[in-house]
Amino acid sequence: MTTVSRNDRLWDLATLALVVLGAVLIWISITQLRSISTLSYKHPGPRSESALRAADHARYLAYAGAATIVAGCVVGAIGAVRITRRPNMPVS
Repeated sequence: MTTVSRNDRLWDLATLALVVLGAVLIWISITQLRSISTLSYKHPGPRSESALRAADHARYLAYAGAATIVAGCVVGAIGAVRITRRPNMPVS
């Protein structure tokens, strides 16, 4: 059985950080889209920004979150492959 080093744990930490960051980005975009959905014809929101532009921004934020989660999964898979390809070291 291979031993897990500190460097391997840093790969795991990077994976976790990317996945959590991606989830937070998606959560923020969902919150923004919910606030946009409360707007109506009588209460259109601020004049400085259109609802369409705000929805596009939230959509791009969600895409960035999904890409960050995929990047985290790739980093995790690379870390797992690095551990399995390492030669077995004796435990002392």
